[in-house]
Amino acid sequence: MNDWKDTARKQNKGFSLITVIIAVAFIGILGLLVLYMALSNFQMKITDLKGKDSFYTAERAIEEIRVGLQEDVGDSMSEAYIKVLETYNKDVDSTDIVLDKQRQSDFIDEFIKKLAGRLKNGTNQNEYNLKHLTDYLDLNNSEKFDFTKETLIVTTPSDKTPVMTKDKKSGILLKNLKVIYVDPKGYASIIETDIRLGIPKVQFPTPSTLPDLMNMIVVADKGIICEAGGNETTTISGSIYSGILKDITDNTILEKNPWTSIWVQPGANLDIQSGDKVVSAGEIYTDQNATFTSETGVTLWAQGVKLSSAQVNLLGTTYFSDDLTIESGNSSRVTIQGEYYGYGYPESARNSKNDYMYDAADGKWSDTALSSSIVINGKNTTLDLSGVRKLMLAGRSYIGTSGVRPVSGTSNSNDVMMGESITVKGTQLAYLLPPELIDTSGLKTPDMDIKNPMSYSDYEESGLMQMDSIPLKMDTASAELGNKTLNEIGVDSQKPVQEVFYNNNADEGYVYFYLNFSNTSEGNRAASDFMYNYYMNNSTVKTNLDKYLSFYFSNTNSGIKVKDMKNYIRYVTNGNVLSYEGGEAAEGGTGAQGNMTTATSAEVSQALLQEQKNYQNMWYALNRKMITSVDLLNKEVKDSDGITHDETDSSRGVFDNMVNEKEMIQFLQVKQPGTLEFTFKASAEDDSLQAIMAHNGESSTFKVKNADGTESETTVNGTNKPLTITSAMADKLRLVLCTGDVVIEPGVHFQGIIMAKGRITLGSGASLESAPLEAAKVFQAQMASDKNMSPKSFFWEGDKYVLGNSNTSNESTDSGRVLDTYDLADCVTYENWRKE
Repeated sequence: MNDWKDTARKQNKGFSLITVIIAVAFIGILGLLVLYMALSNFQMKITDLKGKDSFYTAERAIEEIRVGLQEDVGDSMSEAYIKVLETYNKDVDSTDIVLDKQRQSDFIDEFIKKLAGRLKNGTNQNEYNLKHLTDYLDLNNSEKFDFTKETLIVTTPSDKTPVMTKDKKSGILLKNLKVIYVDPKGYASIIETDIRLGIPKVQFPTPSTLPDLMNMIVVADKGIICEAGGNETTTISGSIYSGILKDITDNTILEKNPWTSIWVQPGANLDIQSGDKVVSAGEIYTDQNATFTSETGVTLWAQGVKLSSAQVNLLGTTYFSDDLTIESGNSSRVTIQGEYYGYGYPESARNSKNDYMYDAADGKWSDTALSSSIVINGKNTTLDLSGVRKLMLAGRSYIGTSGVRPVSGTSNSNDVMMGESITVKGTQLAYLLPPELIDTSGLKTPDMDIKNPMSYSDYEESGLMQMDSIPLKMDTASAELGNKTLNEIGVDSQKPVQEVFYNNNADEGYVYFYLNFSNTSEGNRAASDFMYNYYMNNSTVKTNLDKYLSFYFSNTNSGIKVKDMKNYIRYVTNGNVLSYEGGEAAEGGTGAQGNMTTATSAEVSQALLQEQKNYQNMWYALNRKMITSVDLLNKEVKDSDGITHDETDSSRGVFDNMVNEKEMIQFLQVKQPGTLEFTFKASAEDDSLQAIMAHNGESSTFKVKNADGTESETTVNGTNKPLTITSAMADKLRLVLCTGDVVIEPGVHFQGIIMAKGRITLGSGASLESAPLEAAKVFQAQMASDKNMSPKSFFWEGDKYVLGNSNTSNESTDSGRVLDTYDLADCVTYENWRKE
């Protein structure tokens, strides 16, 4: 028994081994489990890495779509912005504040329209085109993309459509976009999202209520005279305003041209080298052997230009309310480049702010004076428009009768409208009534040989003088009319013929009978068609007229040079345009000969009338305050007595609306009661620059407030002596304010601002240049004797002028400049983004 127990004890020796084996097995199992878990984790990480690679590939695809949509947004924004600018002043009767809101609304409408048009699915405006988005993908077009192993799909969820919604506040929303990417190993990534296309926040330029004073150089309320002296050229660099010339010693120029503002005297040379606004209230008259030039970059506003045996170069942007007239003389030359807007048209002019002047009770302007054209009356003239990019001639030429001295007992009250916007005096022959069309059956002398023109004695003897109207054969064809009748060519049915009486100072005088077309759209078209057919469709007539025109263009270098209308960016003419190659005209049409293109806008559209009216209103505002918006003229500017100053008053001029004349004169009465002239000197910190204030006009009248609160007018006499600026004065002088005339001596280089209520005379070789920084220093500097006074105190709203009136904006940089850069990425955003 004991042996058995001993044997049993001996047999438990293997238990430790079993325990060890079990422990080792358990540890092995744990190790395998750890290895399995590590392997599984590794495999999961590999799977996740491949999934991420697949996801990022899908995300790259949708980002490429987003970038492409940014391009769509940018293009639509540009097109919408340009479209709004094209109709920038379409409703001139609205205020600028209302117009700004309207422009923003128009931009939003146009932007959404353009963008939706790019994205729409065929004709369905409520769905977007998936193929359009797919075309923006570069991924599937790259060399690394394997079409046999990879798949990239742009689609929508199976139960949804590519919905496109539009909203004026939030823009366009592309809903239900789905991008699926499957990599070569079968890993798939799915991204679903909506994409919001927001409306860019653009800002349209808004005109300032103040003129850009610091970049101005001259305000001459009574005009500018440029004197001659050798071959010296007088130059101006900066914005200027010139009123109507008055009270000059030699009144010959005013007798012939009472609306002259700038007079370039015989032999003088005036070169406007720069200027954002160069404004001449009347005409620029360039006398014999003189030269007037407005350089590239200059914006010139004037009533018109007249020249005689002189040269005019209009190389920038030019706006004329009336004609460019080349008067009788020899070898005049006119070169026009850039943009030329002759915007004068009777209907739009009389409906503008300038109607106070055009329809004045003491003298209504004729249609001739309100119609922009180019007229050549001089011999050997050269008119070169080949460098023009944009051309508008809203009016047409007239046969001026009001300036013709009539026969005693008669009057010439109505000018005769022609069919051309660019023409030569010689084409008037085309408008003479063929004499055989006068019906002689009812005359006192039926057998009289009727001529056109006819002597006044024959006119009287025939009985035509006693008749209310000229008897005509309205339905008889005439070879001179292209074998057409008067009715067929479209003359005015009420008054088909206009009589013009001419006193030649030698005998009894003559009577001319001209075809008369009504000043209506139908009449305009009829006159244009008549002249075109008369000149271009009858070789015999054309040859004869070319011979006659060669009198004006006998020099081979002379003529009218006009490009084909297709080569202009814009080409608008109310009448026909005559061009002519100079030289002697020969038989058979060889040698010098002319050409004529038809009017593009004989029937004036409402849009064109509105544009012309807008230019007229801008012209009005420029002549009030050197700003382009009538809406921004202030009706209630208060002076120190609280008396209201109304800038919109048509009697106000630029000097009156910019310079507070009353404040300046009252200051001079205290500081310099004897001379009424004060020289202000700035501190050394401001370079000791100077300003001169002078009451050197004849007198000034203004309102003052009395002690009892009532208002009364007072008149203060001035010295009535011109202020002469010499070279020594010009060294430090940067600002001149005076109520009289200013004379700039020959050769003086003046930098700064001159505000004169009188006339400014520029000596030969003088140069005037704007100096914004230095003018601003002296403008804002305080006077040592009175810390509350400075030169800006003598300007209306002087505290608002700061170094040239920078624009304001809701979005601006620290320097105050308007931001003009847009981040399109901000306009394309994701909504409801999710991945699978």
